[in-house]
Amino acid sequence: MTPLFKCLVCRKDIERSTKSFWIKKGHLLCSSCLDNIEKEKNTSKN
Repeated sequence: MTPLFKCLVCRKDIERSTKSFWIKKGHLLCSSCLDNIEKEKNTSKN
């Protein structure tokens, strides 16, 4: 079973491996928030 962590932005519970937690230094995002950030990056480039 993978542990539950909180998304930094929306605070939803997300399942991630402990290894990914340490690689990201605890800065984990859910896929929805990650998609929103990518959209903002793409629109700011144009």
